[in-house]
Amino acid sequence: MYMKSAAEREWQSAGYAGGQRALLRTSPNGGRTSIVAIEKGTRVKRHRHQAGEDVLVLSGRIFSGGFTLATGDYFFTDVGEEHDLIALEDSVIFVSSDKPVTMLEK
Repeated sequence: MYMKSAAEREWQSAGYAGGQRALLRTSPNGGRTSIVAIEKGTRVKRHRHQAGEDVLVLSGRIFSGGFTLATGDYFFTDVGEEHDLIALEDSVIFVSSDKPVTMLEK
């Protein structure tokens, strides 16, 4: 069993301007479970999934995979699927995948 309290959360760059990540757990296969804060107008570049990915919008509104998602909405990306993500307003999402993604854009 593993637990990480909110007080232990450390926010760091998500690797792109406008994104911050609080890592909750790293999987043995290189994936991770995180909470990600994304500023309005930020685009997460197109990437391919090596494992399924669960995303839950905790606050805000995003556009990804052809869907507009708002607070409380959930989507799943299957192995091999590709997508980008755009924050339509300041947003916070929960993201979990067992393996890392392959970035398709520099």
